[in-house]
Amino acid sequence: MLICFCMKFLKVLINSLISGLFFSTLLALLTYNLNTDMPFKISSFLLFTLFLCAVYGTVTALACFVFFFIIQFFSGSKINIYFVSPPFLYISSLILVFVFLILSRANYKLFSSLLSPEISKLTQNQVISLLFAFIIGIVSFLFILIYKKKYIFLAVYFCLLLLSTGYSFYLRTCYPQPETAKKIAELDAKSLDKKITIIGMEGLTFDFIIPLISEQKLPNFSWLMEEGSWGKLENFTPTELIILNRSFNTGKFPYKHGQVSREKCILLPLNMEILVIPRFILFKQMERIKLIKCLFHEAPKKTKDIWEILKNNNTPYLKKDKDYLNSDINKLSSNTKSLLNRFFEDIDFESDEIRQIAKNAFASDAEFLKSVEQEAEKVKPEIVYILLRGINLVEKYFYKYSFPELFEEVSQEEINKYGPVMERYYQFYDEVIGKYLAAKKDNELLVVYSPHGIDYLPVWKRMVELVLGNPKISAYHENAPKGVVFFYGKGISPGKNIEDMKIIDMTPTFLHYLGLPLGKDMDGIVNSSIFKSSFNIENPVLYISSYEEVDIKPPQ
Repeated sequence: MLICFCMKFLKVLINSLISGLFFSTLLALLTYNLNTDMPFKISSFLLFTLFLCAVYGTVTALACFVFFFIIQFFSGSKINIYFVSPPFLYISSLILVFVFLILSRANYKLFSSLLSPEISKLTQNQVISLLFAFIIGIVSFLFILIYKKKYIFLAVYFCLLLLSTGYSFYLRTCYPQPETAKKIAELDAKSLDKKITIIGMEGLTFDFIIPLISEQKLPNFSWLMEEGSWGKLENFTPTELIILNRSFNTGKFPYKHGQVSREKCILLPLNMEILVIPRFILFKQMERIKLIKCLFHEAPKKTKDIWEILKNNNTPYLKKDKDYLNSDINKLSSNTKSLLNRFFEDIDFESDEIRQIAKNAFASDAEFLKSVEQEAEKVKPEIVYILLRGINLVEKYFYKYSFPELFEEVSQEEINKYGPVMERYYQFYDEVIGKYLAAKKDNELLVVYSPHGIDYLPVWKRMVELVLGNPKISAYHENAPKGVVFFYGKGISPGKNIEDMKIIDMTPTFLHYLGLPLGKDMDGIVNSSIFKSSFNIENPVLYISSYEEVDIKPPQ
């Protein structure tokens, strides 16, 4: 009896391990599909599959193992099984293919900006081929119930599954390789008679701006809406700031500019790097068990951005968009202390952790703005770009105290204690805009924008953050909430509500305003609706094939 049980245990274990290996292979294929620049080598792919097997294969095998004995227990009868059991593998593969199809759809939707149209077509064909095998599997099950000739239909299903899986691998080898652009022309540098000041404020949202304007608490935001063009700014997923910034600066999607992730993951046992990790499978949690290590990653530029174009054009600029929130702020300047006292005089920042987060963010913003002012006096730039990050961090922790109706657990005491923080922070940013408005020149375009907005954290996401040790977070931007954008200056339509403005449209619009040509390979377009009709008539849109194919010749 014991020997029979051990043999059955071993048979179930072997079939479960085969199922785990199959699912790990599918996950490896998904990862390679998302990492389009990763060369498809059989040896590397097999090693990566075995790496995934250590975690996902084990979990899948355990689930199959337990599921088998649960089914046997509730069926009330003994289920015969072989060392390689077609019925067992049929059911497990059918379920695993279904799970893989769901994961693939979710990941391809999330990372669509990382995939070129050609690659998107190939991944679509992969999904269709596996979906066809899944449908055949369901049909085979129905025929088995009707005709009782299970092995014939199982053989048909397994053959089609093998063919569709093999076809999926073949499609991955068909990924187009990037081509190196060749210089074919020269473009004379142009002296610019216009200036641009761009103030990025990560996390700005009309959810706060509109109510505060109606209460007459944001006079400078109100001025921008009345005297300039404004609207929501569309972005894309993944909404990692480093990716959105590269698209903002180039007018191109990530698959063209090369910044596809904020981090690179090093698979420690293999010493292998992966830039894009599949979502919804807790891949990054392997860092907790020391299987991977995630490091900040700034990809080499595949394409010129507006700053390189301006540099080649001999146009002085000041670009300050690096992360500064983790810098040392133990020693605050008198100016920062004065701002803290003025905006938060009735708030005790030392009383708890999240108030300290707000203080550090505010102080970092204030110190950053002071350093920008000092550097601008030295550089005398014609184009200025700064990116403030503080309010995005603060919104993550204080959002629920401004919108308590979206959260059940917020008490009136907490609203009174934490509620004013977001309002004061927006008033601080409003004052920053006021200073730039006061210093604005007649030939200067002032742009205020946010690359993304902010959303409240849904209940399921709150549960995840609670498990991960972040119970105080109440907002996020993973689903690409729209940012905001304001344009103000000579030639800008006053009181214009912009529609369909995308983050990839920003650089093309700036180049057009400055009188420089656009590259036809840019994904963004000039949003001419922000300009007055007289400006559009006097300034037609100019094009070149690509800035990758053109050298800008400096003035003699």
